Amino acid sequence: MKVFLSPAKNMRAAAAALPDMTAPRYLQQAEALAAALRAKAPFELESILQTSPAIALRAAALYQDWTDAGGVPAILAYDGLAYKYLEAETLTAAELRFAQDSLRLFSAFYGPLRPLDAIRPYRLELAHRLDGHSLYEFWGRAFYDDLFGAGEAVVNLASNEYSKAVRRYLQTGDRMVTCEFLTYRKGKLRCLPTMAKMARGRMTRYILQNRIESPEQLTLFDWNDFRYEQSLSDNHTLTFIVSV
Repeated sequence: MKVFLSPAKNMRAAAAALPDMTAPRYLQQAEALAAALRAKAPFELESILQTSPAIALRAAALYQDWTDAGGVPAILAYDGLAYKYLEAETLTAAELRFAQDSLRLFSAFYGPLRPLDAIRPYRLELAHRLDGHSLYEFWGRAFYDDLFGAGEAVVNLASNEYSKAVRRYLQTGDRMVTCEFLTYRKGKLRCLPTMAKMARGRMTRYILQNRIESPEQLTLFDWNDFRYEQSLSDNHTLTFIVSV
């Protein structure tokens, strides 16, 4: 079973070193993106990245300094809510080895990352366009092929922006199981982004610590009052709900 998770906008420039760090497998593509972004002025990056002048200026500095050498493990590099609840810094060596085989972290800049791939900070999302071209087009089937090459079931713990890079290539016989985390609010089930991100991170941790090998095993996940709801689930969706 393979699992994939979205990246986070915020990143750490430094983190604890981990044994057996690896090089990202799509460095040629990352170098091409870095060259294109390095050539942009900060005001151009402001438009491309759809962000503030201050963040665009910092992004410009990141690309001017970017190199394919060094970096920190991808699983420690991201600093969003899902990663805070994944708590990768407390995983054991055995759990990290399992993660290296089963977990993929999606990056608009580096492509499909293994947890121990060494990366440097960047600012780029799949929804962005570069020189008039979609980054979905740039990466093509890379995310899909990385996940489905071995014919295993795939668990989707990513946002729509990143799962879209896989969903568009799904074929008959592929099994991608999306985990949905819903909250009862004012009598209706809603996906609350903050709660969902936290639950995705914790679900990822649960998979790694328990060496989960099939989506069916995830029905036992029980965290922060999120519990599996069979009536809202099927072969391609596992729904977990919580009442507040």
